[in-house]
Amino acid sequence: MGKFTVQQIRAAYKYNLKAGNGQIVATSPLFFSMEQCVEAIHWVCAHCGAPVEDSTMGENLGAQIKYQIYFNDKGGICFRLLDEKGSVFLLAEGYTAKRSCKMGIQSVRNNAPDAPIIN
Repeated sequence: MGKFTVQQIRAAYKYNLKAGNGQIVATSPLFFSMEQCVEAIHWVCAHCGAPVEDSTMGENLGAQIKYQIYFNDKGGICFRLLDEKGSVFLLAEGYTAKRSCKMGIQSVRNNAPDAPIIN
């Protein structure tokens, strides 16, 4: 069973989703309050079954809640979970193979729904 861990970084907060083996599956951007951070975790739990847009293949699902697979600046394969406005709620970087990236998305889908929040 996965879990969300919340940590304070200076005056901001972020969370990590960890798989049952303790490995970090994905992380969040920074939030300015603990309340925003926890609200974002609940949003991820509610939307972790979103469809996948593979922008490396030119796919575009438009403005909707989705995972987006993309290349980072160093050519690594990454994913992020976006809301309808394109705001990032969860991201993972550094995959060398698209198959591994897709397995990361599946790990979010498997671990996030019932994951407890650990401060």
